[in-house]
Parts: sequence; C-alpha cells; structure tokens
Amino acid sequence: MKSSHKKYLEKEAMELWQLACAKKWGEKCAICGMPANTFHHFIPKSRSTLLKYDVENGVPLCLKHHYIIHFSKNPAEIHRLVDKIRTKRGKKWCEYIDKKEKSKEGGFNTIKWLETIINNYGNK
Repeated sequence: MKSSHKKYLEKEAMELWQLACAKKWGEKCAICGMPANTFHHFIPKSRSTLLKYDVENGVPLCLKHHYIIHFSKNPAEIHRLVDKIRTKRGKKWCEYIDKKEKSKEGGFNTIKWLETIINNYGNK
C-alpha cells in the first residue's frame, strides 16, 4: 500500500506534468484540433516510468479520440490515430520517444524521485 505522502507527490507531479504539457503542446486535440480535455500518455504510464512525467510523452486529446485510443475494438482505427500523432510530431520526436521507451534508465517512482520531478517542474 502506498503511503499517503507518496500518493500526494504522485498527484502533484501529474498535475504539474499536465500544466507543462498544456504550455508546450497547447490545448487543442492533436488529432482533430477541437479543445483537448486531457493529456494522453503516448507511451502508457504502465510501460515506462521514465516517460510517465516526461512532457514529450504528453499528447493533448479530445474525449472522443482519447476514448478511441483506449477502448476501440478496431486496431486499425487506433493505429491510424497513433500514426497521425507520430506524423504531426515528426521524426525527431518519434526517435526520442522510441529511445526513451526502450531505455532501462531512471524512473524508479520513489518519493525522492517524485520530489525531484516536482522540483524540476517548479523551476521552469
């Protein structure tokens, strides 16, 4: 069971991540241009702790497209949306994300690690 302090830090880090994503990527859906309701983790949090709070991994999405990516039973539709994001972000971004996803470094999800992330966002 997580300590209440750690849960608090995770919540704070996620809120700061969302604010940083809005500042970097704007608040329009990366797929359709409608107002974004959420920031999607391009590489899921469960697959990469290293990218969990990385602003490069945040993609603004409207509810419709966020829902499709997470719950569509049509893999071709999901693939089309993911490809659209990759195309819009460009080759350099794709290389960065792919490299970080495969990396074995960092992202330990400890209290000290969370405090470092929060401090880093606080200094931007």
